[in-house]
Amino acid sequence: MVWSGLIPGMEFAVELVSPLLTPLEHQLAVASAEPVRHAAASRGPEPMKSTRSTAQSLGDLNLDDTSRILIVDDENGPRQSLRVLLKEEYEVALANDVESALAHLEQEPVDIVITDIRMPRKTGIDLLREARRRGFDTEFIILTGYGELDTAMKAIEYGAFAYLEKPFDHETMQEKVQACMEKRRRDMNRRALECLAMEANRFETLGRLISGTMHDLGTPLSVLGTHLELLSADPTAESLAKRLGTMESQVRHCTELVRSTMNFLRHSPEELMPFDINSAVEVCLDVAQPLLNRQRVALHTELSTEISICVGDFVLVRQAILNLIYNACQAMENQEESQEIHIQTRCENGEILLQIRDTGPGIPDKHRPRIFQTLFSTKGKKGTGLGLSVVRNIMLKHGGDVTLMPRDGRGACFLLHFPVRTQERRGPAA
Repeated sequence: MVWSGLIPGMEFAVELVSPLLTPLEHQLAVASAEPVRHAAASRGPEPMKSTRSTAQSLGDLNLDDTSRILIVDDENGPRQSLRVLLKEEYEVALANDVESALAHLEQEPVDIVITDIRMPRKTGIDLLREARRRGFDTEFIILTGYGELDTAMKAIEYGAFAYLEKPFDHETMQEKVQACMEKRRRDMNRRALECLAMEANRFETLGRLISGTMHDLGTPLSVLGTHLELLSADPTAESLAKRLGTMESQVRHCTELVRSTMNFLRHSPEELMPFDINSAVEVCLDVAQPLLNRQRVALHTELSTEISICVGDFVLVRQAILNLIYNACQAMENQEESQEIHIQTRCENGEILLQIRDTGPGIPDKHRPRIFQTLFSTKGKKGTGLGLSVVRNIMLKHGGDVTLMPRDGRGACFLLHFPVRTQERRGPAA
């Protein structure tokens, strides 16, 4: 049995389980050939692709202390004037047109682009628009001439930080650059925190999965131990025939438990693909079923058959759904009243909606405005403050959102909003 491409931290669980299963599968397969023939043990799992690490994700962010500015102007005089003004505090690069500016952005990260609007062939607005289209993460300050206010306002609509009319005051320029850089640093710190929160939540989910798998492995392994002891006490062909079927079925059960966990965690980093939200719900319920059974949670599902196809990162979507299911279980843990989770999918107003509602104590009004903030928790030491913030960030990555619905009786109700096929298909179908 070979498990390859595991999420970091998963190896220890596999090392514990695989040595138990592989020899047993082999020996039972040999033994079952004579005198009693049974179905062959199920095959091993498909290799799981490795996930994107925190280091890789954080590597996309410019988190060093160097503040980089790119000045774009077709006239050498203004370029050099801005370079002299800013070079004492920042690392300054120069470009004389849109093409050379884009080439520079391809080579290294830039915090701020200061660009003139009017340039030959392509304008500063073209540069801003193309930079956004290519996904370059940088702020823009636009330099405009007299009578170009409408064009400058269009730049703001495309996401420019500010615009300045030429000729500009040097002190005003330095103030704008400083304010822009402060905003940039706040945004980078927030994104770094969100990235770390996503990774921490991934390992939190991993811990729950491993805990559940190890718990569920206890029963079949105990049955195997008992039958091995009975065989040792009575090693006859009749005893072997009597025990072998039960032992083989328990080994298959162990294998399936480990395989289901591996398959759930199988992931191609940032792979976008079409998927059915109902299928995502069903996979999450399969993984959460042991917890639902142990806690005696009654599950009610109403999954629409008229659901459109979503496009996105299937693994991240499953993580968001599983977070809400686990949160609902934690909220209802140890309560004397009935524990219920209601899950519904539907299409409405051009969106795919997934609603998850529980019958727990609900979220107090004073906490509702902060419920999606990273590291905010209502559970005291038991909570990490990651689950709901990660759910929100995952939904935003997919062009959607998550809503905490107004209180209506017991429990909490979350609504996930998915856009319908907003992105082109990339990668194999789920």
